[in-house]
Amino acid sequence: MSVILPGSYDPVTKGHLDIIRRAAEKFDEVYVVVFTNPKKQYMFSVEDRVRMLMIATDDLDNVLVSYSNGLVIDYMTDHEISKIIKGYRTDEDLKWEREQADWNYEHGRYETELWKCRDGLEGISSTAAREALLENEPLDMLPEKVAEYIKEIKSK
Repeated sequence: MSVILPGSYDPVTKGHLDIIRRAAEKFDEVYVVVFTNPKKQYMFSVEDRVRMLMIATDDLDNVLVSYSNGLVIDYMTDHEISKIIKGYRTDEDLKWEREQADWNYEHGRYETELWKCRDGLEGISSTAAREALLENEPLDMLPEKVAEYIKEIKSK
């Protein structure tokens, strides 16, 4: 079975990577897709976000990294993907993800599995990681290879 893990991944965190790894253990093909929203401002370009995901998942043979400007359900139809996997940390996250899951089911008949983050990862978010970057704080929320990549591109 093929599944999709859609997100902005601005940047990819240890929390994201945990959900990706869990999905890779359970499913045959895992599409990790950077989706862009023209109404949002991103710290990293779509190319950098894709590169960070590729670096973070380079040891997972069944993970395919890509990007899209369209809708998740359209991407799923085009790539014959069966299900959506999304992670959440808090009750607020869960409420938002359920709303998205309901929309995706209503408009595309695609089921979503919502996975609670593992203990110890609740405080990790892309927002917190971006704030740490802006404050020149340690990047311990990020996979080590991703933190190294960010340091490299920031030094250019």
